[in-house]
Amino acid sequence: MKMRLRHKGQGGFTLLEFAAVMVVSSIVSAVALDRFEFYREQAEIAAARQVVAALRTSLQVRTTQLMSSGRDQELQRLAAENPIKLLAWKPANYLGEYYAPDAREIGAAGWVFDPRDKTLVYLPKNTESFSFSTSRLLRFKVEFLRSSKNSLALNQVSG
Repeated sequence: MKMRLRHKGQGGFTLLEFAAVMVVSSIVSAVALDRFEFYREQAEIAAARQVVAALRTSLQVRTTQLMSSGRDQELQRLAAENPIKLLAWKPANYLGEYYAPDAREIGAAGWVFDPRDKTLVYLPKNTESFSFSTSRLLRFKVEFLRSSKNSLALNQVSG
């Protein structure tokens, strides 16, 4: 049986090479994690916008159905209801109805309906990724349009 002799310098990585690999992989990991967080925030924003768009479309369809069947008087009731009821499927992050929702108390990100002031509230995971005016929550309310008492819209309202 032949034995291979090991020559000096073929022993594997040196400490310097190992340190260089660790530094490079740390930098790549830090950049990748930052990008992953950015894309997670963008996905959350896109999902919230998609729910709002679906709610607005459902509200327009329901308003048109009521108007075309001559049931204009039901628009007032529709304006006071939870708009999530208009959707065929509730969003996966719909948390239910809460009076005066507080993100710290609920502890989860998602949609809640506040029956007290008839607003649909979005509690974001990361409040820095959304643009806010006075509140840390996004609030939406079904309201009559200014130009017509026969048309409803889902509008963003201040906190």
